[in-house]
Amino acid sequence: MEQRFLGEILHRRAGIPLERLEAMYAIQREKGIDLTDLLVNGNVIDDASIAQALAAEAELPYVDRPEPDRISTALATRLPITFAKTHKILVTNEDDVAVYALIGDPFDTVALDEMRVLFGKSVEASVAPAEKIVDAINRVYEREAGGGELENDEARVDEHEVAGGDILDSDDEAPVIRWVNSLFLQAMKERASDIHIEPEEKEVIVRYRIDGELYVARRAPRAFMNSIVGRIKIESALNIAEKRLPQDGRITKKIAGKSFDIRVSTIPTSRAYERIVMRLLNKSSVLLDLPDLGFSPRDYHLMDALIHRPDGIILVTGPTGSGKTTTLYACLNRINQPNINILTAEDPVEYELPQIHQVHVNAKIGLTFASALRAFLRQDPDVVMVGEIRDKETVEIAINASLTGHLVLSTIHTNDAPGAFTRMIDMGVEPFLLRSSVIGVLAQRLVRVLCPHCKEPYEATPRELDELGITEERCAARRRRQLIPNSRYYPRSSNLAPDVLDTYPGPYVTIYKPKGCDKCAQTGFMGRRGIYELLMMDDVVGPLVLKGADAQTIKRAAMEQGMDNLRDDGARKVLSGLTSVEEVLVATQDDMEVEADRPSVRNVRV
Repeated sequence: MEQRFLGEILHRRAGIPLERLEAMYAIQREKGIDLTDLLVNGNVIDDASIAQALAAEAELPYVDRPEPDRISTALATRLPITFAKTHKILVTNEDDVAVYALIGDPFDTVALDEMRVLFGKSVEASVAPAEKIVDAINRVYEREAGGGELENDEARVDEHEVAGGDILDSDDEAPVIRWVNSLFLQAMKERASDIHIEPEEKEVIVRYRIDGELYVARRAPRAFMNSIVGRIKIESALNIAEKRLPQDGRITKKIAGKSFDIRVSTIPTSRAYERIVMRLLNKSSVLLDLPDLGFSPRDYHLMDALIHRPDGIILVTGPTGSGKTTTLYACLNRINQPNINILTAEDPVEYELPQIHQVHVNAKIGLTFASALRAFLRQDPDVVMVGEIRDKETVEIAINASLTGHLVLSTIHTNDAPGAFTRMIDMGVEPFLLRSSVIGVLAQRLVRVLCPHCKEPYEATPRELDELGITEERCAARRRRQLIPNSRYYPRSSNLAPDVLDTYPGPYVTIYKPKGCDKCAQTGFMGRRGIYELLMMDDVVGPLVLKGADAQTIKRAAMEQGMDNLRDDGARKVLSGLTSVEEVLVATQDDMEVEADRPSVRNVRV
């Protein structure tokens, strides 16, 4: 606040003589000391009287005693501590439309504007004595200090420092470091898989991807985008001077005792700033075993048999972020024994697996999937995992490895299981090689799991059951599949526990929908689970692959022989109360065309 303006308010509201104020102005100009400090230290007026005068002038409520013990640390510490102390502001409460704060100077419009940007809401201020606000700030932020730690390879930063990071002070690099670290800490707490840092017209928006959905996590003034980008580039060993080309890098951090490998990607945008996306990989996560993935009894039986085969290629397919690597790790964990030599080529190595030798590929130095796989064959392996089949060279080496007595596991990007064959044929692979080497293809998607604390039961509508394929005709057809000669590839209830879809549940079925509570951050979901489609290379699918048939033809033939598609498995999880109808329908859009033209099992000659 301008010093003479403050003096005029105190003269009118607190009765300080103008002569006394003129003397204070002269000292203030000479020594650069704040007028408020001069008045308080000279016993001219106290902090409380100054705050009362300012509150009356601004027509705002006055608070004599802040109550820091009743203030949420999670809310208050969203405001950087340096900014809070500099401007004498303490956030006390929040609702849907406004954030409430105590402020020492109600005419500090710059600070109030920055708070509106930071919180994305209007600010309702009350005035309190500056000294008491600072004391309350110390108590609130000190309570936050005991909550945990975030550390990297070079230095430790406690949670108090992280929560109180000051991005608004552009002259100091340390606040930017703390602010960036706080992104990682918050992302870890909220189970985020990705962090998006996006420049907008007037601000920087940070979004977290949690359970596959993006949520706005925080905002900051756009002026600090360069500082944020620079800090992240330094940590990930990228070229900070290059702003015209995309760049990729990695950061390794230890957050609250957990080791994270963070993949960083930057791209230039039309807004004159770079956009950053970071994927968080928890290297210390507990590995899942095959039974934990959520397979149906049939698919589990088949998958367990496949991974114990001595040779052949097993492919896992699906879009990015569908859990393919987690499935492959579960398979390796299942067969990992001292008498089996397992080698993997990955980009990056997401989990450290005991007794398994893992190689991180690096195309910049010539260590590609193909070159790593070629080298593996000279290491006497029994099982080889290749992170991804991207080109003809890699798939040809994988085929040669499988034909010479090795079990090969890999991933490929296609929409469904039959699409893997057409994708590799498009790469230039001969169909007869696929017929003799590939033994199974697993397609998968991830659907969000309903929060067990707040999910709501309701009676499914006939349309919902029909969209999921839960009809009396289809359930009856499923029971007849075991009569098909090729049923040894798709064992049914004759040798496995009855499947929930083998018997029509009737028109009145209780299923569940999301509601939202504090434990799931009002989303209604908590975590994700896979839905699967397992295609076997059997006596029906094999000849079609040999002829170069399209993916739709292969899929229809496999379903006639008993294969469950993604929607079937999704329907199974809806009936069990694991997920919602909407989640399954969105994740299985590709099945709709096949379902519309699917021939009835009753027409198959047995």
